[in-house]
Amino acid sequence: MNRNAKGFTLVEMAIVLVIIGIILAGVMKGRDIVRGAQVKQFSQQFAQKWATVAQTYYDKTGNLLIDGAENGGSAASADGQIEGGLELQIGAAGGAEEVLRAVGITPCTLIKSKLTTPVTLGSLTQPVGHCDDSGTQTVNVVQTTIEGEYTGTQVVQVDLGTLAVTVSGQDLLRNFVIIYNCPTDVAQGLDTAIDGRVGGDTGSCVALSVAAAGGTTAALTIPGLATAPIATQPWDPASNGNTQTLGIMMDY
Repeated sequence: MNRNAKGFTLVEMAIVLVIIGIILAGVMKGRDIVRGAQVKQFSQQFAQKWATVAQTYYDKTGNLLIDGAENGGSAASADGQIEGGLELQIGAAGGAEEVLRAVGITPCTLIKSKLTTPVTLGSLTQPVGHCDDSGTQTVNVVQTTIEGEYTGTQVVQVDLGTLAVTVSGQDLLRNFVIIYNCPTDVAQGLDTAIDGRVGGDTGSCVALSVAAAGGTTAALTIPGLATAPIATQPWDPASNGNTQTLGIMMDY
């Protein structure tokens, strides 16, 4: 037996553990930075970009996008409410994309999506799947994908609608960008970016409903004037692995 052989001293082991801790902390920080960048990109290029598109249309025309046939909707005439159904109206003849292009707004280039073909998502209506009136498959501007930490990659779908909601105990009738099937941690990231804090039941970014990930998302009733207000709620814990239907309140 070699009597000169020695093991690690406690000091040496402590140094090794500190180094391992620093490496792990760096890896975790790097992952958080990457995820934060993904959420920021999703917010700026998809979720909030739709709010910008709708707001710009209102500023240019004085009308609500998807409010009656003259504004790219399906109803015979406008009634001051966004009727929803963006997934059907974006590529329809005389639909949302056509009325947007008529005033110089081009959703096919403004909205950044990772999808071209439509995806069936729970009980939601499947999108038309193209965003120009020639029927050419270019980009699916009403759906995209986003990765959640606890849900994996999910397909999210956007709509526009007028909803009755209860926020901070107050009943409101507001116009919303609605995002279906959004991973909770991504929804919380959007809330932080928009409101500066995570709440879900306060501010402009609110939680409307929660569902298990995997396509169980149910469509909201739009417009919601005739329905009871939707009670906004705190975000479900992200670790539950669920997805959220969230609303981004617009300023008009």
